[in-house]
Amino acid sequence: MSLTSNFLFSLIWGYGWKVALVAFLYVTSVLVGRIAYPIILRYPWPHPTTSRRICSDKRKIVVLAGSYNPPHLGHLAMIQYLGERYRKVIVVIGVNPSKRYDVTPEERADLTRRMLKRSATSSNVEVHVVKGYIWRHAKREGAEIFFRGIRSWEKDGREERSLQILNTWGPLLLGPLWYPIPTQFLEGKPEYNHISSTLIRDLSSIPNSSVTDLEHLVPKSIVKDVTKLYGW
Repeated sequence: MSLTSNFLFSLIWGYGWKVALVAFLYVTSVLVGRIAYPIILRYPWPHPTTSRRICSDKRKIVVLAGSYNPPHLGHLAMIQYLGERYRKVIVVIGVNPSKRYDVTPEERADLTRRMLKRSATSSNVEVHVVKGYIWRHAKREGAEIFFRGIRSWEKDGREERSLQILNTWGPLLLGPLWYPIPTQFLEGKPEYNHISSTLIRDLSSIPNSSVTDLEHLVPKSIVKDVTKLYGW
């Protein structure tokens, strides 16, 4: 073994654990910081054609996860904005095996695709149904940012915190060992803050409810489909 090889071996042996400890502490501090100080894109959103990071953004793949049960005007506005800003947007509908759904994830995915197609949303948007951890699927797809849509952090932040923790620590604790994709929260347009999928389901389930009851909540292009799927 050469003198150089001996030197490198002794250097790694003597300082390797210290380097590993410093790296661990650094990564831990970054991840704790992400949870303590979440990134929130408040409305009005940065314009996709004037953002200083537009060149960088146009090379990125991002994920927007949600239940879309059903999709509504607030969802559509967020998807269209991300579609203009990024190279590819993957709309993800997660599947929880322990839950029973009146409208299946596949039906919701089809409904979301029809909404996007009929609203002339950019062709760089895909809709995926995912079983298992969404962060694993996002990593396989090469996504660089994990988005969650919220009405506001004050309204939805508490519910979103647990999911943010899972997406942050899941790749490290559950493996395979990946540096987690950063989570960002996209605050909805104020005029849609009163809209929720729960409200739409409740209105749809009322006997003798009509299409006009949903036209201010759901894109007109899919309002009949929503009534058919979620009606009483």
